[in-house]
Amino acid sequence: MTRILLSDKLDNCVARWRKAGLTVIGPVKKETFSSYATVENAAEFDLGLVMPDRSIKGLFFPQTEPMVHYSIKKQAIETRDFTPPSEKRIIFGARPCDASGLAIDDPLFGWDYKDDFWFQRRNETVIVTIACTKADDFCMCTSLKLAPDSTKGSDILLRPLQNNRGWQVEELTDRGREAFKEIADLLQDGSEPAAAVAVVPEKFNLDACVAWLQNPENFDSTFWKEISMRCIGCASCTFLCPTCHCFDFQDEGDTFTGIRRKNWDSCSFALFTMHTSGHNPRATQSARWRQRIMHKFNYFPGKFNVNSCSGCGRCSRQCPVDMGITETLQAISTLQP
Repeated sequence: MTRILLSDKLDNCVARWRKAGLTVIGPVKKETFSSYATVENAAEFDLGLVMPDRSIKGLFFPQTEPMVHYSIKKQAIETRDFTPPSEKRIIFGARPCDASGLAIDDPLFGWDYKDDFWFQRRNETVIVTIACTKADDFCMCTSLKLAPDSTKGSDILLRPLQNNRGWQVEELTDRGREAFKEIADLLQDGSEPAAAVAVVPEKFNLDACVAWLQNPENFDSTFWKEISMRCIGCASCTFLCPTCHCFDFQDEGDTFTGIRRKNWDSCSFALFTMHTSGHNPRATQSARWRQRIMHKFNYFPGKFNVNSCSGCGRCSRQCPVDMGITETLQAISTLQP
């Protein structure tokens, strides 16, 4: 027998979790824009989306965040560190590709320096994913050796039932099991079959792409200029990406007092690598696009043994000039290593 969560019990679940002190977050659509946002009842969820326009990355790595308050005195400089507020959360209805993105970035944020901001939020958040039963032409999780029902990064995986009345519950971590204890009496045993997961055809040969990228002779290939002609450097792809993690620091204030903030940045921006001298080692958009692809599928896996892409397809889905990682890797997979 399998544990079943019926959809008509979901509102009760939200109420239980909120009463237990958890902030409940899920996919929400407002007019033409969708994201993961706080909800007060199940009616606010939009679980029918292929995926929200925004990933869950911003819930763990905010687009802007204060780090240090400073005051410059006559005889000293006083500083005060900010710390993220403690907040127990449950994200209900995340897509497997978004949860996978968090797991991909975990080793990066815990590498030579442990980012307490990231891991505090990770440790205080339960991620409940729903296996995808539909996809669009931009989805490419299978090309990254993941799947519409991948469990990577999830605490609970829900599989939609064939009759659309609810979900099969798969408890994956102790954190997930603890959260679902709050709603244990709302679950029931059942034998209803799960719906088939979405069919996501492979868009490119990942192994062939990696082999080409690892060949030093291809670093200066004319391919990079040809493939990046349309790129306008808007950074839409990096800001939407569940795994992109570049940031910089900015001081906001006056001569004597202010706040140092951590802000998202992007390798697509012309100023990202600009030196104080005026020299820019990646002065062209083709060099910047090459860096993005090389980082995700050569440098990052070389360091952490995992590709820095979860296959959500947002980079292509929302690009204003109709290009993205998918198109680039499709082209690379046809080239000779």
